[in-house]
Amino acid sequence: MIKIRGGKYLHRVLKQPPLEITRSTKDVCKEGMFNSLGNIFNYSFLDLFGGSGSIGIEAYSRGANPVYINDKNRDAYKIILENLKSLDISDIKISNLDYKILLKNCHDKGIKFDIIFLDPPYKMIIDETFINDVLSYDVIQKNGIIIAETDYDISPVLIEKYQVKILKYGRSKINIIRNIL
Repeated sequence: MIKIRGGKYLHRVLKQPPLEITRSTKDVCKEGMFNSLGNIFNYSFLDLFGGSGSIGIEAYSRGANPVYINDKNRDAYKIILENLKSLDISDIKISNLDYKILLKNCHDKGIKFDIIFLDPPYKMIIDETFINDVLSYDVIQKNGIIIAETDYDISPVLIEKYQVKILKYGRSKINIIRNIL
């Protein structure tokens, strides 16, 4: 069971895709991450690998706008649609695309985000190469933040102009990567 931990939809329950498809962010990780971010009112937010949509919905609940949620997996996409419908949310933008296609589409339309959340499927590894690939699409604002949920630390020397702060919750790590220029 996944619950919204803050904002307008506090305590609302969301459906979750089967665990073979996605892993949900633990409540303690989600609360720590959003508390670390502080006020995100009117921040543009992208959940690139949405799963249940809980992170994007949590951001929306806490005032982020616009919010985009993407998941390539058709079953996860259907769960996201169901969760949005159950909360009567119609202005979150949702897509069912490979992440590179979504990033290219956003770049082509001039869409940039204040926060991009990355928690890809189990087989994908978030490392310096992956982060650089995401950054190459130029879809993050000048002072933007990339948040990567992993089971390992991302190197603090990731990219020269970015600073990495790691929040640890057991095996889960929330890597907050901030543009410091």
